[in-house]
Amino acid sequence: MSPASNLKAPSRPSFRKPSPPALEAARDEPRPQGALTRQDIALAIATECENISKREAKRLVDSVIDEMVTTLTRGENLKLHDFGSFIVRGKGKRAGRNPRTGAKVPIEPRQVIIFKASPNMKAVVNGDAETKKH
Repeated sequence: MSPASNLKAPSRPSFRKPSPPALEAARDEPRPQGALTRQDIALAIATECENISKREAKRLVDSVIDEMVTTLTRGENLKLHDFGSFIVRGKGKRAGRNPRTGAKVPIEPRQVIIFKASPNMKAVVNGDAETKKH
């Protein structure tokens, strides 16, 4: 018997997907850190799509966010149907004031990103409409 035959493949921990009612209950609970993270999104994708692993879901989320950042970096607006729009606006040079000393301070021109929620998103957040499952 060779020494290699005594080696066992490391066992992978089994991941039981939560049942839909448990998943729905978890979505309603507030997150401990107070914000939705990339990891939360990846886990939701892996849970919803049985053929996608957590690692693949993380890569997918990272790819989508990278594409969004690239689009905004080019100065293009980003529109997500039923969610909202990210709009890139240029702000010109202006004079500001140091709040502590009152001295004038020049503020250089820059690009800012503004988010405008869609009417559907506003209605859902305000409890006036239900979320759609696609």
